[in-house]
Amino acid sequence: MNVFEKLKNGESVDMMSEEYRPAIEELLRADRALFHLNHAEPQSEEQKRAFEELFDGPMPEGLSIFTPTQIDFPKQITFGKHVFINHSFTAMSIGGIDFGDNVQIGPHVTIVTDNHDLKNRYVLKCRRVVIGNNVWIGAGVSIMPGVHIGDNAVIAGGAVVTKDVPADTIVGGNPAKVIRRIEAEEA
Repeated sequence: MNVFEKLKNGESVDMMSEEYRPAIEELLRADRALFHLNHAEPQSEEQKRAFEELFDGPMPEGLSIFTPTQIDFPKQITFGKHVFINHSFTAMSIGGIDFGDNVQIGPHVTIVTDNHDLKNRYVLKCRRVVIGNNVWIGAGVSIMPGVHIGDNAVIAGGAVVTKDVPADTIVGGNPAKVIRRIEAEEA
């Protein structure tokens, strides 16, 4: 099992170990690709090539990401169809982020999958974030490690999501709490 699989599976990894070296190399590769992406003319061939450089292959179908963006481990992310991500998106994605279909993300959203051991801060402890289908995430939201967001959920702007979000609910606040259920006629 390689370091990326271990981190996606929630296993601890020492950042000072030789085992972590491929993660440092990937972080540097992605950083160079992000520089090209964030400095490319929007909707240009240059930007398309920069997206392909970042994801180390073709851009996923129906994915729209407005720049600037900051994604540290793009290969740890999976995208469903028709995902829209507004500008100033930050993904600390070494632990894995899975996006469902038809996800909409507002500006200045941060998703974090990594954390550190309290005794040895060089030891990473990651937890995957899973975002269901038809989820709407408002501006300025922060989603913490290990959170699962159910289908059709709405995350109100500015929320700090520290716990799982049930399907068909609206959550908001810091920490985010259920505001109300979304009724069938609203969905």
